[in-house]
Amino acid sequence: MSTERFYEIDLLRFIAALMVVIFHYTFVGYMLGYAPEPRTDELGIYTRYLYQGINFFFVISGFVILLSARDGKPREFFISRALRLYPAYWCGVLLTSLAIITLQQVQFQISWSQFLINLTLLQGSVGVSPLESAYWTLWIELKFYALILAMVWLKLLRFLPWLCAFVLVISLIGLNTSYAQSLDPFVSGFPHWWGYFACGCVFYLIKARGFCWQYGLLILLGITFCVHQPYVFSEMMKGWYGVEFSALVLVISNLVFFSLMSVIALSKTGLLRNRYFYYAGVLTYPLYLLHQNIGYMFFNVLHQYVPGYWLIVATIIFFFVVAWLVHIWVEKPLQQPLKRFLLFITRAPIARPHAEKA
Repeated sequence: MSTERFYEIDLLRFIAALMVVIFHYTFVGYMLGYAPEPRTDELGIYTRYLYQGINFFFVISGFVILLSARDGKPREFFISRALRLYPAYWCGVLLTSLAIITLQQVQFQISWSQFLINLTLLQGSVGVSPLESAYWTLWIELKFYALILAMVWLKLLRFLPWLCAFVLVISLIGLNTSYAQSLDPFVSGFPHWWGYFACGCVFYLIKARGFCWQYGLLILLGITFCVHQPYVFSEMMKGWYGVEFSALVLVISNLVFFSLMSVIALSKTGLLRNRYFYYAGVLTYPLYLLHQNIGYMFFNVLHQYVPGYWLIVATIIFFFVVAWLVHIWVEKPLQQPLKRFLLFITRAPIARPHAEKA
């Protein structure tokens, strides 16, 4: 498979991020009291379903992560993931902290210990609240990265199709038990989220190796998961927000995205492959990191001066600009210094297990 960038994935990633931003600004903010104004109840009837951008993120992550892992070098894989995650994330933590301290809104609090632990991205492992609610997905992704890193180190990537099958099967089993309702889905990847990562991995395998009947069976398992998970999760969402979520709408949305990923995996013509989508792709991560709590704080300050929908649109445009600035002023300049540092601290070779000779 070519090493060229998947511009169509950049586009889908951007759409997923924008879905989450709109979900937060037009539904979550006023429903949970983070930003009581502007109220957009008539729009929230529809935009409540845009949380599924998270599902799409996880599928895309499953696809993209294997691009970094395919060379089978654990050191390079670790460094590539750290370079991807941390520069923009540190900037996000700093800017969100500055906004909380400066704007002094009762909904948003911060302590030194919370700030320092959040810088590690490991707050989910020690029960510390994230500075941005959106950070919970990074903790889920980090655990997935750790799993793939272990497979790379142990030279087990050849068993990836079996892992995908296992994850999808146990996720489906888990969704049919009370276990699915008892776990905090914002901390645990199972059973709600691991299946989406597995679907992304299957799409990568098809793109890299071509379609075969075994992958066809995995696709069927993936479709079953994408149909069933929304039914379970919609009931949980109803409990949190006190409003109905149509499982049918969620299922259709999942299947549309699943179909798009299938076309990308099977297509030889580069459907939607346009190099300009690269610019949308690089906005995605900083936009996701920065938009939520700072956006709510802006709403709380400005809603009395700017009409509701105009305020939402202006805030989204503002964060597009900020995301671009973070990319060119933070992510790009820090890439090489951080890479040199990580190469230095990981320079000692790590012994890998070897099979015993007969």
